[in-house]
Amino acid sequence: MQIAISCQNWNYTKEIIEKTGEFNLSVLTENVDFATIKRFGMQSGREVDKFEGFKGLSRSHNGLYALTENTNVTFSVKVNKKIELSTHTMFIGEVTESAKLSDDKPCTYAYYHSNIKNKN
Repeated sequence: MQIAISCQNWNYTKEIIEKTGEFNLSVLTENVDFATIKRFGMQSGREVDKFEGFKGLSRSHNGLYALTENTNVTFSVKVNKKIELSTHTMFIGEVTESAKLSDDKPCTYAYYHSNIKNKN
């Protein structure tokens, strides 16, 4: 199975994926709180260790962290293709490990905008 993600070209995440050739993906549930989204999605790893003190984590076989709190499933991915887009870079890779953690509904982008972002 393959997974594709895209990262903004100026994000630290993009640099790390290019350096390691790997990434982990955690599919958050509708139960996720705004504090978690803010912690991992609205600050840069260049300036802060996002994982420090966070309890809902595990390391996968590739040594990278995956969020396990309020998460449906985690994937570890080995990048095999990179596509440069105008403002983003798309990474496509082979899933090397996965774990199902819950049956809770995933937090879609639409759910985030209508139920989380607009209430915080």
